[in-house]
Amino acid sequence: MKVAITYHEDFGKNGFSVLRERIAPSFEKLMESGLVDGVDVQVFKAKPVPLKLVEEAHTEAHMANMQSDPYREVALLSAGSVMMAAEMVAEGKAEAAFAYTGTAGHHASRGSCWGFCYFNDVAITIQRLREKGLKRFLIVDVDPHFGDGTRDFFKDDPKVFHINFHSGSDEEHDPEKNNYDIGLTFGASNDRFLGALKSALVLARDCDFQIAFVIFGHDSHQDDYGGFNLTNEAYPRMAQIIKEAVGEKGLVFVLSGGSCIHVAEQAIPDVIRVLAGRWPS
Repeated sequence: MKVAITYHEDFGKNGFSVLRERIAPSFEKLMESGLVDGVDVQVFKAKPVPLKLVEEAHTEAHMANMQSDPYREVALLSAGSVMMAAEMVAEGKAEAAFAYTGTAGHHASRGSCWGFCYFNDVAITIQRLREKGLKRFLIVDVDPHFGDGTRDFFKDDPKVFHINFHSGSDEEHDPEKNNYDIGLTFGASNDRFLGALKSALVLARDCDFQIAFVIFGHDSHQDDYGGFNLTNEAYPRMAQIIKEAVGEKGLVFVLSGGSCIHVAEQAIPDVIRVLAGRWPS
């Protein structure tokens, strides 16, 4: 199988209010696209992440704060979607995967959260993959909001190569710990973003990662609420650049920010089409 897609209808019904309206329409467009008509691209129903893994990743105080939160269950389901997608790639069942979510994760640190994020789905998933014997990972965060929660988890872990795009002006690199923050400033264009992406992936060329995660926020679109000024053409080009850089290693796209329905309807199927090798050359 070329691409595994993990999805659950609860993401559109019970997901965070800003994020959920895009879910069902984008999934319907995907199903209408013909991409999932064969065996190369398949959809799997997401399951909640085991609570034990979440408790190991986050502090006791954070878990207590989340106990009565109305988005707790869909956040657990979202983390489970990411974990399921990554495990299928790690086990060789799929070459790549796209994980739908109802909440985001990259603003969730060990002990706190904000910005529609409750549990750090990628950090929890990496913890699970390490239990399976994997050691080195690449995270490319293209959401225009700074992934501070993910950095909290991996700032002192050089075995996680973290490339963090954001709409600020700060650009800080820590090569010894493999932390790279790339500020593209507000209103970054397609060319500025894609050029910076190519340059950043060169930095990761010598990192012997086993699986790459892309934290994919389409709030970077000019019609969405983020700080970039991208158009529809940017997303398949982005996916192709990352796919070529990752090569034969595992690749998992994780849905993050974004609320605009028409952007999601176009961008998500386009990314999956690239992952499946069906984008026009």
